[in-house]
Amino acid sequence: MALMLPNETKPRFWGALLAILAVFGLAALGCATQHARPAPDEGAAFVERDLRREGLRFGTDGSTRALWGYLSSAHQVVAAASARPGDVLFFDTRASAAVPSCDDAGHAGIVQAVSHDGRITFVEARGGRVRRSYADPVRPTLRRDGRGQIANTFLRPKRMDDPTSARYFAGEMLCGVARPHLR
Repeated sequence: MALMLPNETKPRFWGALLAILAVFGLAALGCATQHARPAPDEGAAFVERDLRREGLRFGTDGSTRALWGYLSSAHQVVAAASARPGDVLFFDTRASAAVPSCDDAGHAGIVQAVSHDGRITFVEARGGRVRRSYADPVRPTLRRDGRGQIANTFLRPKRMDDPTSARYFAGEMLCGVARPHLR
């Protein structure tokens, strides 16, 4: 127990309760939390590792948006129809976006090949695995072509609260292609 000084009074119950409520109230508003850094996206982390292995030196916060910001400002942005192996694809994976925007990109992959009809084969990291996936910017809403080949990979699962206009295919979500200048 702390010693009391002369002329000091014991704290009142209501004053102590008010102080406790103020602390909890500030914590609930976020005043007691650290500023959170965006969680690294595994697709962006995969792409960044590959670019660094190829000799690029850069820093981002680990988010796909930051990777897009770096590549779109320091390297070349190309049309999806001009994609070639080694280019980086960006996807806006939000269900509610009417038009994909790389300012809100949520996923990235690396172009592995482009077929004569424009279908892009890309490598991505998602769900703890490295996968080969497909995006067809010419036919973005087509799941399989006439031969039964996958034209567009599903990039996100359907959720109960998705709007009716939600997008699921890679071609629908493709928002940008960056061509890094490698050594």
